[in-house]
Amino acid sequence: MIFSVRKVLLFALPLVCMLGAAAQIPAHSQNNALAGLNAQQRADLDRVNSYLNRLDRLSAGFMQIAPDGDVSRGQFFLNRPGRMRFEYAPPDDMLIVADGTSVAVREGADAMIDRYPLGSTPLSPILAEKVKLGSGNEVVGVKRDTGLLRVRLRDPGAPEKGEVTLIFADRGGSDVELRQWVVVDAQGLTTQIGLSDIRAAGPLDPKLFILLDPAPGTQNRN
Repeated sequence: MIFSVRKVLLFALPLVCMLGAAAQIPAHSQNNALAGLNAQQRADLDRVNSYLNRLDRLSAGFMQIAPDGDVSRGQFFLNRPGRMRFEYAPPDDMLIVADGTSVAVREGADAMIDRYPLGSTPLSPILAEKVKLGSGNEVVGVKRDTGLLRVRLRDPGAPEKGEVTLIFADRGGSDVELRQWVVVDAQGLTTQIGLSDIRAAGPLDPKLFILLDPAPGTQNRN
């Protein structure tokens, strides 16, 4: 199957190794990992980590701008830990679902489903059971703009694979909120994903985070 440009949303930057190992890194190693950040940047990173660890359930609209300028829209659902859903609006016919173990991608209602490790998505920091950005040398920048806070992440073992920047609305104190992320892939191509109409959600239907393969004989694999 041809690798869709839309999948840059999820698979341009594998963060699983650095995030999965973060909780096992000794305290002195964590301090070394943050050596490149000043006191203000460390404090801002602590605020981001606290926010991501509080993040539970939400729904939002999303707009995605692909490297070729193509714009897609849809609905995003998050149910931590490990579960999310990107439901693309017509004319796009695509569904991306993380079920806590893997990420399933379906391009077409009758298409077979491609599955990838959960850590293949740059949203691993949001989905992890315990978030500790900065403990694995993956943070390469923390920057304040007017009303915004940007955190750049890159795999320290393979920086050539690209990077992701998480962008938060910053109202001061503990009041930060994820608004956008920007993925730059190994070829330098950029995909932007912005959230709108962000709402804290009550209990979400578990079926939102299950994507099954079509029954045998029903799919069309031209």
